[in-house]
Amino acid sequence: MKKIIGIILVLLLFSSVALPAIAAENTYTLPLEGTVLQNIADRKIKNLTPADRNPIIAGESPTTGLEWSGVYLPMLVQISNPQGSVKYNGTTIKSAGVGNRAPWGGQYADIVYEGILYRTGETRISFLFSDSLDEGFPTSVGPVRSARIGHVLLREEWQSGLIYAGGPREDENNIATMFKELGASDKGVLFDLLTNKWNDYRQRVKGLKNPDNVDVNVVGLRDTIPTNYAASAHAFLFTDTSPYVDGYDLAYNINLDWGHEKWTSHFVYDENENLYYRYSGDAPYMTYLSATEAGSVNDENSIWMSFSNVVIQRVGYEYTNNSKIMPVMQSVGKGNADIFIGGRYIPGYWVRESVEDPTVYYDDQGNELQFTRGKTFIADFPPESLLTFTGME
Repeated sequence: MKKIIGIILVLLLFSSVALPAIAAENTYTLPLEGTVLQNIADRKIKNLTPADRNPIIAGESPTTGLEWSGVYLPMLVQISNPQGSVKYNGTTIKSAGVGNRAPWGGQYADIVYEGILYRTGETRISFLFSDSLDEGFPTSVGPVRSARIGHVLLREEWQSGLIYAGGPREDENNIATMFKELGASDKGVLFDLLTNKWNDYRQRVKGLKNPDNVDVNVVGLRDTIPTNYAASAHAFLFTDTSPYVDGYDLAYNINLDWGHEKWTSHFVYDENENLYYRYSGDAPYMTYLSATEAGSVNDENSIWMSFSNVVIQRVGYEYTNNSKIMPVMQSVGKGNADIFIGGRYIPGYWVRESVEDPTVYYDDQGNELQFTRGKTFIADFPPESLLTFTGME
């Protein structure tokens, strides 16, 4: 354990430490309209309950709060988010993760994470699956890409299986060393699709450009995890009626600028459905139903991804050897969280006390956050990056 802690302290700096700003390298594209959130001072919200793992409530999903009676063993999959193009409302839009670069299988994801991949603002997506796994889905997810240190830490948080396609070289942020030191390498929960070990569960999708064409059978790989492996529960708190109404600002349009024009994203609230629909640029962020449909232009083969909860977790990034493509996400510590639930904005906080602990979110009063039942989007968003929101139009 001491060795593990030593390595983590070298690789990670707590979010309270001043980090070098990267905004100077980015060109922001969002208009400064509505409420602007950028470089907000640490709120220092005191959590009224410990940042511990919540137990699973019988019959309730720990990840969505919906009806569920499965076995807790989530699966995390690294998903590419390259620039594509799509025609929407008569206009050709070039943006990340659209058109023939859209993901597939994402309709089954309980939680979608997005984080920095390049210092200049390009991002990578992570899908966390749980609810659907015991029902035999998904069997087709992609395009699977490589992992970084932040994703190693995300696996530790959820105690999940991790599916990825390679990682950094040994002289950069070597995830293989981290896996070994954290003990994950010996648990049978890691699936690097660039090795020949998992050929029965992966394929290259014809018609899609390499390397963004790797498809994986998530359920199949989960079934190979040793039966004696037990994942520590990580359950969010859920409520049927959101307490975040009176006194909380309306937030119907959320805008994230990671620092690169093609990776700007938006969330638009649908009051009738109580959901936030995600846009990449000005195009809906879709997921194809499976690898069979991937790359098509038929809307019947895709689903617009939407979320009950949107969490913008402010985390710093360091870069190994100052390499623009080797981010080390500072996801252990504490810091601000800009949270959007039910068309309202909650100026909240997050706490993660160690690598072995979960990330716990708190509202502005210091109470553990009460999520609305359904899917959640979490952005690991730099403090210096630009976030804006507006109320009802």
